[in-house]
Amino acid sequence: MRKYIYKSLLLVGLLLGTIACSDDDNKIDVKSTGTPVVRYVRPCDAAISDSLMVSAFLGAKIAIIGEHLGAVNAIYFNDQKALLNPNFVTENAIIVSIPAGIPAEKQDLIKLYTKNDSCLFEFETKVPSPTVKSMTCEYVPDGDVAYIQGLYFVNDIATPLEVIFPGDVKGEILSLDINNIAVRVPEGAQSGPLKVLSVYGEGISNLHFRDQRNIVLDFDTMFPDGGWHHGWHKGTDVGTEGGINGQYLVMTGSVSENAETADTEFCYDVWSYHEDSPDVFDSGNLDSYALKFEVNVLQAWSAAAFQIIFSGPSDAWMNWQETSNGGNPNEGYKWDKAYPRALWIPWETEGTYTTNGWITVTIPMENFKFNGDGGTLNPNPPGHYSGMTLFLGQSGGVQGTAACNPLIHIDNVRVVKVN
Repeated sequence: MRKYIYKSLLLVGLLLGTIACSDDDNKIDVKSTGTPVVRYVRPCDAAISDSLMVSAFLGAKIAIIGEHLGAVNAIYFNDQKALLNPNFVTENAIIVSIPAGIPAEKQDLIKLYTKNDSCLFEFETKVPSPTVKSMTCEYVPDGDVAYIQGLYFVNDIATPLEVIFPGDVKGEILSLDINNIAVRVPEGAQSGPLKVLSVYGEGISNLHFRDQRNIVLDFDTMFPDGGWHHGWHKGTDVGTEGGINGQYLVMTGSVSENAETADTEFCYDVWSYHEDSPDVFDSGNLDSYALKFEVNVLQAWSAAAFQIIFSGPSDAWMNWQETSNGGNPNEGYKWDKAYPRALWIPWETEGTYTTNGWITVTIPMENFKFNGDGGTLNPNPPGHYSGMTLFLGQSGGVQGTAACNPLIHIDNVRVVKVN
């Protein structure tokens, strides 16, 4: 078997005679028996098809231009085999997408094979820099293990992967694969974005480790009226043992299979404090924000939806300190099926749910569009995002699998920008 290697050096004049990545490329020519030769690689975008390419990222669609390509039956980018569609193979062009798999060895070669011959062409397959998508829990104490999820976590022997926590301190990586990292949080880690460094570059997280942005409820701060809430309900209790950031809210009690609960155990209100209280975020751009909170479910939960409702002064407000009547205490919106809310029902998949320690829950603000039975509505307009109610109750449209006595801890309820 003969092998030929060509470099992508070509006069611009040769480009002008090439075809665009269109239906013309899809015509199947008579397969020649000559040895395949690659002259150059170009983009498939007709607007820039007169540009030569010497490299491209994983997943990119490219056109390979040359001679005697009709008999090619396999293409590899380094050691990753590409999906080859015969309808996109002609004597002079092959349209193919670079495989998404990370090469085990960085060879920077395209390898074309026919039944009897092969051809090698120098071409750099570029791997993106690391991308941090999420953490199992965004609040992890120094010395404990944090779990990071994302893309392109490449650990090169010569350039090992690194995780840098805010405060510019490096974590000890305990295990990793291309999409997951287990890392011990170093002493001195602070609040802010994470950095992950690989041989292919640096990725900075959009999420904040130990996020301090726009915390609406931390269950530490006393409200101006001297209580733990300015609403009718305050959950079961607050606690600190086993917490991750000061005090947390405790919800526990009896839940029937039909989602019957007691507000004194499973509801927490923080209503608007003034008649003109502003929204707690830019509510005119819901798709740019998400609600996040940390939760630890210690005893099995198998019925009722966890519901999060934002409200405004026109719905309810309470200020015992500054007004004679205390305001407008009214929780009718909570039971109004025409009032939007978010639903979190993690037990739905398996029938029961507990966590293995604290986790971070993320709910896009555009998902505040459900009623208590799981039906969809339009999200509320601006003016309804200065107060909040958390409660476990109503079905959320999902029948419980069994009566239960869940024990739920909640902390760090916040609304943050995600894009």
